[in-house]
Parts: sequence; structure tokens; C-alpha cells
Amino acid sequence: MQGHTDVELDPDGHAQALKIAHRLFVSEHRVQAVYSSDLQRARSTAEAIAAPFGLTVRPTALLREMMLGEWEGLTYADIIARGEQDLLTLYRMDPYVNRPPRAEPMEQIWHRMNCAAALIRSEYAEGTVAVVGHGGSLKALLCAALNATSASMKHISLSNAGMSIIEETGPSHSRVQRVILMNDTSHLNPSAITSGG
Repeated sequence: MQGHTDVELDPDGHAQALKIAHRLFVSEHRVQAVYSSDLQRARSTAEAIAAPFGLTVRPTALLREMMLGEWEGLTYADIIARGEQDLLTLYRMDPYVNRPPRAEPMEQIWHRMNCAAALIRSEYAEGTVAVVGHGGSLKALLCAALNATSASMKHISLSNAGMSIIEETGPSHSRVQRVILMNDTSHLNPSAITSGG
């Protein structure tokens, strides 16, 4: 369980970061800004994405992963040894309702991620912006784009270095969001990476 625990990317994570950076760099849309969670595993990925564009990462604690309270830093075996196997089972079935002891409430995560979206919109009303965060919390942005409730987050799975695209159109007072792509990991397939790019 990681949550807000600030761990580094492992070698596989660094390789995945370079692959998604390459995909974004050769895409048809030029990234104009890169926002990231301030936790180093996300920030390292964001720095890989920003580098080819000559951009500086804009870190914010608003994009952090869900804080998992007393379970941070523990394995499933550790949690069971604490006598919390029943709660762990419930958590695995629905982590958005069944929270670890002293974990960040779901409503707070939802609010925090919507504040992050508002911050980004206020600074970049147009253009292409890369947002690098975490699998648990980024689901809130996708649910908001789909006009779904926070409870819908449990129905979305996001992979490490997966790419999702949310398109916003229309005037600032009545923006329309569309999810164009969700959790695409085709760039992580070694056969999808070509040389010379």
C-alpha cells in the first residue's frame, strides 16, 4: 500500500515513463504543460514527459494518490496480521466505500481532484496538457468527464503509465468533456516502439 508514501520509481517504472514520453512526443498534439503529483514516482514520470518538449513540470499535492491511513507501507500479509482481514476483503471489493483506518475520505479525494482540474483549467484554458498522477485518484477526473458519481470510480481500472485522454470543447462557461481514450497501454508493448523516433 503506497498512498501518500513517497517511493521512487523502480527500473520498470522508469522504462514505462520513457515509453509514454516517447508516445506523447511523437503524437499529433504538442504538449504545452505538464502537471504532476508532487510524489516522486509521478514526478519522475512527468519529468520524462516534459523533457522532450523543453517544459518544466508543475507539481501539486492536489494530484496525489489517495492517502491510505494506517495501511500505508503495509503488505496484505501485514494487514491480515493486524487482525483486519475482514476490512481488507471489503476494501478489495469496494475500496471507495470500505476505507482503511484513518484513510482520506472519498469525498475529500473527489474534491481535491476537481480542485486540481480547476487549477489546470485556470492556467491553460486551451491546448494540450499532460496530467501525471496515480491510478486511484485520477479516476475522479475520468468520472467527472463522464458525468458519473464518485462511486463509479470502482468501475475503472488504470494501469501504470496508461494513457487516457479527456477532450474539452465549448465556451468557458459551458465546457463539454468527452473521454476520447481510457487506460491505453499500447505504447508499453515492446513491438509498438519503433527506432529512430
